[in-house]
Amino acid sequence: MDAEAIRDLIREKLHDGRLPRGSAPRAFGRPGNWQRCQACEGVMPKAQLMMEVYPQTRDKKAVRFHGDCYTLWNEERRALES
Repeated sequence: MDAEAIRDLIREKLHDGRLPRGSAPRAFGRPGNWQRCQACEGVMPKAQLMMEVYPQTRDKKAVRFHGDCYTLWNEERRALES
């Protein structure tokens, strides 16, 4: 999936609440663990960087992204703030 298609998917998920819009005070990079990226829904094998994000939400649930998808999510959520 190309970056613009991922951006479109992220925007859709931000608007309908499937991805958090607020800041993420804690984010950790680690090898993938075969879970799905919550932005593009692709699998993250161990050879890829996985970003595990703990946004400021009430449920305290981690959100996991490919490294590149994390960057796109961060850009898109910040664009909504301005």
